[in-house]
Amino acid sequence: MMEFNCFEPIIDSKSKVLILGTMPGEASIKAKEYYAHTDNLFWDIIFRICIQSWKMEELVIADYDSKVQLLYDNNIAVWDVLQFCNRKGSLDKDILNQIQNDFNLFLKQNSQIKAIFFNGKKAFEYFENQKLSKSILNNIKLITLPSTSPSNTKNSFYILKEWLQIRKFLNEEIL
Repeated sequence: MMEFNCFEPIIDSKSKVLILGTMPGEASIKAKEYYAHTDNLFWDIIFRICIQSWKMEELVIADYDSKVQLLYDNNIAVWDVLQFCNRKGSLDKDILNQIQNDFNLFLKQNSQIKAIFFNGKKAFEYFENQKLSKSILNNIKLITLPSTSPSNTKNSFYILKEWLQIRKFLNEEIL
């Protein structure tokens, strides 16, 4: 059983969308990067959301700093619901002794967030278990998306189609 700690959030004052996962997996912890597992669809999907001309067959080979910059340039923040947990391996189903991040404080400090998209059902379930102030969540949309994890066996085109809701939301937010 290993101890896992979340990373600092990727966020700035322009972030309108917050994408929440549960906790970085072993590959991410080792690389010190969000969604570092080579089979995780997260970055491939983010590039397709943010760069509409991105060709479907193009693989994402950008370095981590470029990936993070893409998030900033598109008003997207990334963090995790859990601050700490014990876990054997990287699967959410194996999480024990979890401690959640303080979203009452986080969302109060980042009131520009208009939507939270959850990377999988488990992230939403952990978030939902918090006793969040209704006034903080009042104008924030909460949307659960299929997990980008390699353990998710759903069709990748289906996952991408669902995640494109982020592009739609951001386009509506800008107008």
